[in-house]
Amino acid sequence: MESFGHIIVVGECGSTQDLALERARSGEPEGTAVLCLNQTGGRGSQGREWVSPTGKNVAMSVLLRPSLPSGEAPLLGMMTSIAVARTVEKTGVVAQVRWPNDVLVEEKKIAGILPEARIAGGRIEVAIMGVGLNVNCRPEDFPPHLRPEVTSLLMCTGREWAVLDVARGLLDEFGELYQRVRHEGCAFVPRLWERWWRHRGRVFSRDGVTGTAEGIDADGALMLRNSDGRVLRITSGTALPVHSHE
Repeated sequence: MESFGHIIVVGECGSTQDLALERARSGEPEGTAVLCLNQTGGRGSQGREWVSPTGKNVAMSVLLRPSLPSGEAPLLGMMTSIAVARTVEKTGVVAQVRWPNDVLVEEKKIAGILPEARIAGGRIEVAIMGVGLNVNCRPEDFPPHLRPEVTSLLMCTGREWAVLDVARGLLDEFGELYQRVRHEGCAFVPRLWERWWRHRGRVFSRDGVTGTAEGIDADGALMLRNSDGRVLRITSGTALPVHSHE
């Protein structure tokens, strides 16, 4: 397959998300990825800080111009987590995904995804897919409170990896999936994502709702069955009831 996009490497920045958005405004084509070696203001989902030790991680944001319906934005995030899981597994490590966009190894977080989109006329005009993948981090590179919950390729494999090579491989995986989206839409994404999902039947608490994970809906929503038997769809901070036909 022809390589997808190109990587712009910067030595230091606040957030690759912001740089990628600037590139979008200046007319850069989709597939452009911004990789930063020292990201000082990285952010995760729900406004959380993303810890990114200098030169040890893939801190990268990919610019897309998908022109998809706005409701499919979460599926682009799931698509990105599939690309990351595939990249991790090419190092010989078994990956998992956690709803909505985290990538895990043995239940420890190795990567997070931050999808951001600009909507116009009900369609996704620009999407920025942010990826933070821990590559050569050691436990001491993380704050003490995070150490039991995170891991890296180095910690999983016992060897260091070339960050730029990992980033290039990730962009190739990303491009392969995105070209499929371009040709057939996002409908395939939830079922493919579930191949790496190991949390069906687990009890989750999310956005004030506690229930058993039943599956993933066609739009990427998490389906939780609560204590009174109702199934709720969890999407972007909301819990909506599903009418059961049982």
